[in-house]
Amino acid sequence: MAIRLDYVVKETGSNLVRNITLTLASVLTVAIALAFVGVSHLIGVGIEGSFGGLQSDVRMFVYMNPTASAEQIESVRKALEESPQVDSIVFLDQTETYKEFKRLFKDQPDFVESINPEELPQSFRIKPKSTDTEVVSAVGKEFEDLPGVYKVEYASKLASDIKRSLDTLNGWITKFGFALIAVSVMLIFNTIRTAVFARRREIEVMRLVGASNWFIRLPFIVEGMVQGLIGAIIAAGLTWSFDVLWHRNFVNQRGLDLLNNITWETGNLIFAVVMVLTVGAVAGAIGSGVAVGRYLRA
Repeated sequence: MAIRLDYVVKETGSNLVRNITLTLASVLTVAIALAFVGVSHLIGVGIEGSFGGLQSDVRMFVYMNPTASAEQIESVRKALEESPQVDSIVFLDQTETYKEFKRLFKDQPDFVESINPEELPQSFRIKPKSTDTEVVSAVGKEFEDLPGVYKVEYASKLASDIKRSLDTLNGWITKFGFALIAVSVMLIFNTIRTAVFARRREIEVMRLVGASNWFIRLPFIVEGMVQGLIGAIIAAGLTWSFDVLWHRNFVNQRGLDLLNNITWETGNLIFAVVMVLTVGAVAGAIGSGVAVGRYLRA
């Protein structure tokens, strides 16, 4: 028995309307699940791009205690200058540190006014000769216990720690999204199974008159794919909206130095949208295919 397009469209539409409550539940679950996946992909790309360069930064910072004496500061300076692993040194006294502090927090004047220059640590900003992070760490350990030194920090370590935390958060968002996709597949499965059960007598008659299994299956499979695609279209819109809101509220905004570096290209957004649409259609096809297969064995 030949499969006509108008038959598939008519039967698919009829099934969608007949099970409207289950259909809406499936569509909304798919939309939320895929939105999580799309947003997670964009954030992941943004994190990787933003912190990739910072992780290769081998600069080292030696912070002095605010109460460090001039002799202690000079002793640390001399040790740094004599170190064969140090390429260049820049010293920021409390006045220069306070200037930078005011520049970084110029949008928070009350906070700036509450800090005195004497409360800020002086520091040495060092560029090591080696680009090996292990070598840089070994060099830093030589200065950690010098008198007057508060702590030694590394640009690459700070970037790695921040990236690790953000990756962990993004990983949980991704896992939650895929868990919701699994729930979506189960909802589509139940929706199609309900539709098949409701039409079981009609299906038996169709089989008696010679209708092939594919003739019977196709409208149900298309119904599942339509549910997945509608949910995916909504998710694509949510992902696109997230991109707009993120760039409007975080990117290039003063006072949000961590977040405004997390950005992505238009190509990444297009890929996320295409991925969401594809996964939605596939999830719908899987859920409906399994449901129909259980009732219509070849």
